[in-house]
Amino acid sequence: MGKASRGCRWLMLAVLLALVCACSSRPTDPNALPSWISAYPGSAPKATGSAFLFETKDPAEKVLDFYEAQLGRSGVHKEARGGGDYGGFLSAADDSHSRNVMIEIRSDKGASEVTITPVQKK
Repeated sequence: MGKASRGCRWLMLAVLLALVCACSSRPTDPNALPSWISAYPGSAPKATGSAFLFETKDPAEKVLDFYEAQLGRSGVHKEARGGGDYGGFLSAADDSHSRNVMIEIRSDKGASEVTITPVQKK
């Protein structure tokens, strides 16, 4: 594992930890994504704790491109993005940092497992 890959993973872990530790509120329907995050086309995200999971046959870069564009239209902008053979990640927040999201993708055997962790401060 190269230094860049290790650094990217540490950054991803640090951002995810910061999001999980932040103060958050859940949508009215605990199984629904917040209104400012769209479901990926053809997916049915399932809530697990504070995150949402789904699988797709699409490559990680295509999923990340979709969410970077969709979140931008919702006023939530990319703060960090990375990727490689393992999959990829996207960290985004609005200007006031009251809406944050971490999207992590693990790619394996032609499928992408996507984890979306939204945090909305009260």
